[in-house]
Amino acid sequence: MPLKSSLFVVIAALALPAVAGTLDQIASNGEVRIGYRQSSMPLSWSDNEKPTGFMVSLCEKIVTEQIGPAVHNKNLRIQYVPVTAQNRFDLLASGKIDMECGSTTVTRARLQQADFSLVTYITESRLVSLKSSGAQSLSTISGKTLAVQTGSSQAALIARVASGVKVLPVPDAAHGIAAVSQGKAHAYVDGEILSQSAIRKAGLPDDRFVYGAPISVEPFAIMTRKGDADFGQLIDAGLRKIFAKPNESLALLKGYSDQMGADINLMTREAMRNPAKGRECSVLEAASC
Repeated sequence: MPLKSSLFVVIAALALPAVAGTLDQIASNGEVRIGYRQSSMPLSWSDNEKPTGFMVSLCEKIVTEQIGPAVHNKNLRIQYVPVTAQNRFDLLASGKIDMECGSTTVTRARLQQADFSLVTYITESRLVSLKSSGAQSLSTISGKTLAVQTGSSQAALIARVASGVKVLPVPDAAHGIAAVSQGKAHAYVDGEILSQSAIRKAGLPDDRFVYGAPISVEPFAIMTRKGDADFGQLIDAGLRKIFAKPNESLALLKGYSDQMGADINLMTREAMRNPAKGRECSVLEAASC
């Protein structure tokens, strides 16, 4: 190859990024791949095989109002990809999804492997058990069976602080509540809103269950690939635009929450009025939160 041609190839190669960013891939494919959960009401779930929920709606708005204009394509396709607590990080890292719009808690450990948007919803993690057995806590659960969702932030918390607990791994909240209902576990630990969702979706009476005291704060957010700052900033800009009209945002969430008879807590209301980043804060870490 002539020297002049060789130099041109080298210069051209240096000018190209080593890995295309998310926006570049979306511009090239004309498609955004959204990861969603199938049973995390009111945030992200499947209704007759159609993705729906507050988080899904937020992400759809961001695609239309922020991502589309950024890539000069107002007709972007959305491909919905169901994810689980176990595979969501792998699907994001491998490029199978571009953004995860489910019920993922922001934690310090997770910030090492993924990026997160501004907080979109906040709940508290609690142990839920049958009322007949009484409310459970980290001190009373020792020596008993606790259902824990594999890959959840609660799994790491329980491993650190609750000795002598017999952990029953479950794939999701529905299986965790079923384990408690069927006597296979003394309690299940998860974000309160997700436990409530599983109870009501299963058609079980609320008054059959009782919740323990909060053991952590769970700030949920949209998850994106680590280090893709341009894409993350675009998502945050979209959320700020949406939350700039808090009454409309609350009305949007209320439409989904009403379907399961849940109230919107004060922490979530405040997160919408004052958008910010977040991370998990267990009661044991309260002094540093």
